[in-house]
Amino acid sequence: MRKLDSLLVAGLLAVALAPFFWEDFPSMAALYGLMTGISILYGLGCLRGPMETPLWRQRNVPAEVQRLWARRMGVLYLINAALCPLGWLLAAFVSFDTDFILLAQIAGFLLVSLLGLLPLRSAGKRPAA
Repeated sequence: MRKLDSLLVAGLLAVALAPFFWEDFPSMAALYGLMTGISILYGLGCLRGPMETPLWRQRNVPAEVQRLWARRMGVLYLINAALCPLGWLLAAFVSFDTDFILLAQIAGFLLVSLLGLLPLRSAGKRPAA
């Protein structure tokens, strides 16, 4: 996941700096693509990856709980990625400010990321083995 974190930071930095080098850079389109792409990568990483984090390992979260929460987070990241295409499809039929799609994706990404703290609460109540 550290590679994905670096990719996210590098992508956001590139989108922020690109208008200085390319005057007509499509910043909003790049942000939609970046948030959708990184949500897909995080989702697949949670579903197919090692299904643990160093913090979970350090706090002795049981393997079954790690697997369960990694799968839940993976599915929620993929749902977050689906917000963009579904939002644009809805915008074809209903008039609304499409910037809310990006805001919803960013908020959803942050909320799903914070879900990784919930297994730590249950692990904190158990004695370390």
